[in-house]
Amino acid sequence: MDKNPASLPPHFRWNFFAFLVDYICFGVAFSFASITTVMPALATQLTDSAPLIGLVGTVFNGCWLLPQLAVARLINDKPRKKPYMIVGMSGRIMLGVIALALWAGLARQPMRMLVLYYACLGLFTTTDGVASVAWFDILARAIPLKQRGRLIGLGQVISGLVGTGAGVLVGLILNQRPFPANYALIFALAGAVLVPSALAMASVHEPPPEDPDPRTRGQATDGWWSLLATDRAFRGLTACRLLVGMMGLASSFYVAHAADVLHLPHSIIGGFVVAQTLAGVVASVIMGLVSERWGSRYVTRIGAVAAALGPLFAIVAHLAGEGWLVQAYPFVYVTLGVVNSAWMLGFFNYLLEIAPDGMRPAYIGLSNTLMGILTLAPMAGGWLLEATSYPTLFGVTTALTGAGFLFTLRLAPPQPATPAENTP
Repeated sequence: MDKNPASLPPHFRWNFFAFLVDYICFGVAFSFASITTVMPALATQLTDSAPLIGLVGTVFNGCWLLPQLAVARLINDKPRKKPYMIVGMSGRIMLGVIALALWAGLARQPMRMLVLYYACLGLFTTTDGVASVAWFDILARAIPLKQRGRLIGLGQVISGLVGTGAGVLVGLILNQRPFPANYALIFALAGAVLVPSALAMASVHEPPPEDPDPRTRGQATDGWWSLLATDRAFRGLTACRLLVGMMGLASSFYVAHAADVLHLPHSIIGGFVVAQTLAGVVASVIMGLVSERWGSRYVTRIGAVAAALGPLFAIVAHLAGEGWLVQAYPFVYVTLGVVNSAWMLGFFNYLLEIAPDGMRPAYIGLSNTLMGILTLAPMAGGWLLEATSYPTLFGVTTALTGAGFLFTLRLAPPQPATPAENTP
């Protein structure tokens, strides 16, 4: 960390610790209730419909992304963002509601359980989306750029190491406990781990608000959509995130592909979690160094390559049908772990770097709302799978994410500027 405390924001050390605890706990919670393994796997226990299984990813991502522009408009000019962050965290109780419903036996009525499941996921991610706009803004003000990269890298490494143990535990629970008690326990553990996360963020000392650049004030109230047309860096990043995010076409169906086509045991889900988590740990160390030395745009390139390699390997394993390639199927989740690490260290860090002072919530909210298009990806993947085949689904995903890599090559070094200064 910086050896000169005078150059750091007030309460830097405490805020660094609080954000680190939050980051670690949130990561561990979603090592238990992983959106790419455990959550769709629970849906497969309740329905055979591919679009309904894909709806898990649609609800999770859509409810997190789509409200953020409205939230940004609400809080962008507010001097304090922390109250909105705390209110948003209240939705975390929904993971406990899922656990209670499973323990109470609602899974004996699969459609009712599915409805409750999607409703709880929607409420959880909507409120977390509210919290995240404020969270990113406070993070950028409380933790300077260099220390922010260290915070994210350290948080991803620690949460990954602890999450590896969580992945092993998930496998044991799924293998040794009957349905639905196994999933009830997993969601209960995920909800419990989020408690210290919320307490840590409640203790954060929010820095004073930034003075907005006068040239951005009009856009903060009247013309946010013009950011897409006038800010070349923002426009390029948006294209990259959309294309790389199309990995969501296939990510909800790897579990079903492994079980139904490759005939791998259900308990291997724990191995998938471990593979994804360990890969995230290693990737966080490597990409943290890459980000600090060469910048966040190089991290986006690594993430884009990994996003294309996952579905490409799934095609190869499908065509092989048996042998070591099938046994190496956890490599698909290795690539997901790399991409997950790249989102924060690469794509989001790049966004925070190019956003002008006083406009950060606007940039975050607009960017994430535009990513709402990706909420259709899992359901579109389900429809594509039912209409064609796994190789077609994985092939389309590989092509789109590969195009995303080509777009990352065009990202310029981030230079914070007002939209007017960053026009083509």
